[in-house]
Amino acid sequence: MARRATVLDEVWNEGNPVLMIDAGDLFGNRARMMREQTRFVCEITSEFGYDAIGLGDADLNYGLPFLREMIDTYHLPFTSANVRLPDSGDLLLPEFLLIERGGVTFGICSVLDPKLTITTMSAKEEIFQVDDPAETLRGLIPRMHKAGAETIILLSHMGDAGTEAILAEVQGVDICLAGHSRRPYRTERILHKAALIAASYEGRYMGRLNGHFTADTGDLKAFDIVVTELNDKVADDPVMLERINAFKLHLEEFRILARGEYQQTLGSADDAFLTDRECRKCHQEVWETLRASAHNAALSTLAHKGQGDAPECLVCHTTGYVWIGGYDDRPPANRLRNVQCEACHGYGTAHRRDGTMRQDARNSCVTCHDLENSPEFNYETYWEKIAH
Repeated sequence: MARRATVLDEVWNEGNPVLMIDAGDLFGNRARMMREQTRFVCEITSEFGYDAIGLGDADLNYGLPFLREMIDTYHLPFTSANVRLPDSGDLLLPEFLLIERGGVTFGICSVLDPKLTITTMSAKEEIFQVDDPAETLRGLIPRMHKAGAETIILLSHMGDAGTEAILAEVQGVDICLAGHSRRPYRTERILHKAALIAASYEGRYMGRLNGHFTADTGDLKAFDIVVTELNDKVADDPVMLERINAFKLHLEEFRILARGEYQQTLGSADDAFLTDRECRKCHQEVWETLRASAHNAALSTLAHKGQGDAPECLVCHTTGYVWIGGYDDRPPANRLRNVQCEACHGYGTAHRRDGTMRQDARNSCVTCHDLENSPEFNYETYWEKIAH
C-alpha cells in the first residue's frame, strides 16, 4: 500500500486525466483477522480514488451484508452485471457505471465466472445466482451505448483463459481488464479488437494503459502498457507507511484479544513441540497412516468454513493451541497446524518409552471428542480410523 501510494502520487502529479479500475478480489481470505485487515484495505482503497471495482468471488467471503457495509462506509464503486440474489433475481450491484474522463464517456461493467465457488463467513449460508457472462454482455453492451457510453471497459473476473474466451464470444468491448489472473500482461495485446490488460494479483503489480482516444467517438486509437512491480525498488510513501505500521499494532492487539480465554497457559516453557516432521524420523509408518487421516486436514476444514482463526475451534483443530509454545498463526508456530502427533501425545521433548504417552493420548481424545462436538464418539470405532 505504501509503495502503491508512491506510484499513484507520481501518476496524479502528471496532470493527465486518470481512470482507476480494479477487476475484483479486493477482500481477504475467510478469517476474522483478514476481515479486520480488509476494513483497512477498503479505507485506503477509497482514499486512492478508484472509479470502478469489479466483483470478485473473494469480495463475498464475509457475506453480502459486510460487502454492502464497506460500500456504504467507504463509497467503493463496485459493479457487477451477472451476480444476483436467487430469490428476487435482483442484481447485487449496479450493472454498469458511466465515468467521464478527458472528454470521453467510459461505460464500465464487470462479470464473474459462474464456475467460481462463492463461500461466505456469514452465519446463514448465502447462495447467489451467477448468470452466463456472454449472454449478459450481449444484452448489456448495447444498453450501455444507449445510456451514453462511448468506450466500453470490461472488468472480467474470469481468469486468463475465461477472459480470452469471453472476448471471442462477445463483440463491442474496447478495453478488457482480466481479473482472477496470476500474471501481468507486460506488452500491448489486442484480442478480438479489445485492448487486453492485466496486472496480476495480491497487489504485487500496478498496470497502466496510456491511451489515445478519438475526441468525437471515444474510440481507442493507440495505447501502450506500463507494468510496475511494487518491490523494494519503489519507495514507501512515508505517511502511508506510518498508517500501515499503526494498523499492524492494532491488528496484533485484535489477534491477542480474539484468543479470549484460550491463552497459552498449559505446559511448561522448559519443553517444546517438535512437529510431526521430527516424529517421522523414527515413526515413518505411523506418520504415513496419520497423513491420510482426517486429523491431517483438521485446520483446512475450519478454513473452508471461515473459522480458521476461531479460538474455540483451533483448540481442537491444531496442535497445542492453549499450551506454551503451541500453534499460532505466525511462524514458526504455524508449523503446528492440524492435529499432529503431539496434539495427543504431548511435547516431543518429553518423549517417554514407558507406555504413559500411549495412555495420555487415549485419555486426550475426549477433550475434543466430547458430547457437544462429537456426540457419537466411541473410542474403539474411532480408533480404527487412525490405528497405529
